[in-house]
Amino acid sequence: MLMRSINLLTVLSALLVTGCASKLEDVANPNAPTMKQVYEDYTGSNQEQIAERQATLMQRPAVAPSDQQLGLPPYPERLDHLYPRLPNPDLFMYVRPHAVGATGAPVPAYITRFSMYERQPYALPGETLDAAKILSDYQVQKVHEQNDALKKDRKKSAIKANTQHQVQELSHR
Repeated sequence: MLMRSINLLTVLSALLVTGCASKLEDVANPNAPTMKQVYEDYTGSNQEQIAERQATLMQRPAVAPSDQQLGLPPYPERLDHLYPRLPNPDLFMYVRPHAVGATGAPVPAYITRFSMYERQPYALPGETLDAAKILSDYQVQKVHEQNDALKKDRKKSAIKANTQHQVQELSHR
């Protein structure tokens, strides 16, 4: 038993010693990024990447069709359709004549008006039927505009091809 535990201890110590005998260059990837590079990439503070992003942004047009969301932000009037106000009815309350204070000063009857909700409620885009209809109408209009543009392009290319064909026929005569 004693011999067996000594052998086991010897084998374990040999494994531990050989595990610590490796070099850092053999274990680590020499092409791996440094901690500073990893941090800069994660936080977005890498100056090279910032310069690349700025150059890319400067090359793009200021307002591209892909950047517009249903015509926003240049058209704030569409905001009423995207975020319509929900009904907030006015309520009327009758206050009976009463006395106030220690002296019992009389207050005549009156009617007061207040809104049902303290804050004006708004619907999110698409929550109301009107908003959904406006959005779908807008999308249909865009599809029609795209189809019209395609038809015009096809017509222009057909006229151009026909003109080239006629020029070729005249040059062969």
